[in-house]
Amino acid sequence: MIVWIASYPKSGNTWIRALISYYLYSQKEEFDFKLLKKIPKFIQRKFIAPVGNLDKIEKNPISISEFWESAQIRLNLDNEIKFLKTHNACVSYDGKWFTDKKNSAGYIYVVRDPRSVVCSYASHHNISLEKALKDLSNENQIGIDTEDKMAELVSSWKINYQSWRKKKDYPGIIIKYENLIDNTEEEFEKIIIFLKTILKNDLDKKRIKKTINACKFTNLRKIENDFGFEESVNNNKFFRKGQKDSWKSELNSDLKKEIEKIFKNEMIELGYL
Repeated sequence: MIVWIASYPKSGNTWIRALISYYLYSQKEEFDFKLLKKIPKFIQRKFIAPVGNLDKIEKNPISISEFWESAQIRLNLDNEIKFLKTHNACVSYDGKWFTDKKNSAGYIYVVRDPRSVVCSYASHHNISLEKALKDLSNENQIGIDTEDKMAELVSSWKINYQSWRKKKDYPGIIIKYENLIDNTEEEFEKIIIFLKTILKNDLDKKRIKKTINACKFTNLRKIENDFGFEESVNNNKFFRKGQKDSWKSELNSDLKKEIEKIFKNEMIELGYL
C-alpha cells in the first residue's frame, strides 16, 4: 500500500521526503541525497511502462491517467508499505481517479502560502511572477517531468490542496510548511505519530532530534552547493531560501492583492489571511 507525500510544486515536499527518509532509513550521521530515492516520484517510466502505452502517452501526456490505477496495483503486489512522491491533484480525469483506498494507506500533504509558492515557482522555472501566478490559477495545469517526459495533473494551487484535504476514505495529515519552519520538531513528531498507525513502529524522540539536525535546510542547501542535486532545473538552486515570508520582499502590492483575491477562502482557512 502507498503512503503519498503530496503537495503543489515548491511547497516543501522534498524537505518532508528528506526528514522521513532519514528517520526511517539512514544509518549515517549526515544526510545523503541518495536517501530521497527511498521516496521516489510515482510518475516515472519504470512504474508506468510495464502497464502503460508509452507511445500513446508521448502523443497525449494526460492519457497517463488511464494507467494510474494499474501502475499502483502493480506496485502493491508485494503487499508492503511504500512511500511515493506526487504533485498530482487527487482528482479524477476522464472517469479515472488518481488513487483510491484499494491502493493507498494514507497521505501526508504539505501546503505552503501561495504568495511564497509563486516566488519559489517563478525562480525554479525561470519565469515571471505573473506567469507563475497564471500557472497556480490554472485548473488544467499539467506538469511535464523533464527527465521522463511524463505528465502530472497538478491543477491549480486551490484544487491541488482541496483535492487532498477532502479525502476521507483513507487517513491523511496536512502539514503547513510555515509551521514546519517555526516548530520543526513538533510538526515532524506529528508526522511520525501519524505514520505509527500505518507502519506500526515506535516513536523515537531521540531519532526525531537527530533527523531534524541532519535535515536542516541550511545543511541541504550546503550539500546541493557542494555536490549538486539532480532534481534542480535549469541550473537553478533547488534549495533556494527556505523562508516562510520571503514574498514580502519579492511581490509588488498589486500581485500580492491578486493572489490574496484568487485564493482568499483557502488562505483564510489555513490562517494565511
